[in-house]
Amino acid sequence: MKKVFLLVGHSGSGKTEIAKWFADNGYDVLQSYTTRPQRYENEYGHLFCSVEEYDQFKANGEIVAYSLFDGNHYFSTKEQLYETDCYVVDPDGINDLKSKIKDIEFVTIYIQVDEDERVNRMLARGDSEEKVNGRLIVDALKFIDLTFDYAVSNKDLNKTLSVIKYIVDVELEDKK
Repeated sequence: MKKVFLLVGHSGSGKTEIAKWFADNGYDVLQSYTTRPQRYENEYGHLFCSVEEYDQFKANGEIVAYSLFDGNHYFSTKEQLYETDCYVVDPDGINDLKSKIKDIEFVTIYIQVDEDERVNRMLARGDSEEKVNGRLIVDALKFIDLTFDYAVSNKDLNKTLSVIKYIVDVELEDKK
């Protein structure tokens, strides 16, 4: 059975940086769709679409891993999912995936970072204090009942990536 690694963590936990490691090491990383505006040119991790394009995907029944945040739609398509190895997703998306897709084994890796560090990271990427506070509140609610296969601390990215590599190697060895 195909395995897909799901990276999940509070805003500012470093999920995108870890996804870049997957891409740099030959894994296919799903770029999810969103209707939110780009934060900066060539932003990694999303394909930006209009609300009309979202409506078309929805009408065609193609959407999986749906999540609504700050009035913006986030989602992937079934086709994308079957072509990927790694996906950055939130708890709503995980629940949606697990309820809709039964022929893929999802390995959920929760990325842990303390709140002060996450706040600093969000401010450094240009989020306003108001937006940061909103994200903290939403995350606190979304992550209440999260279950995952692995939890990895992300205080030091190099150490985190070593642990992630070990998890991937062990999980893919089980597949053989």
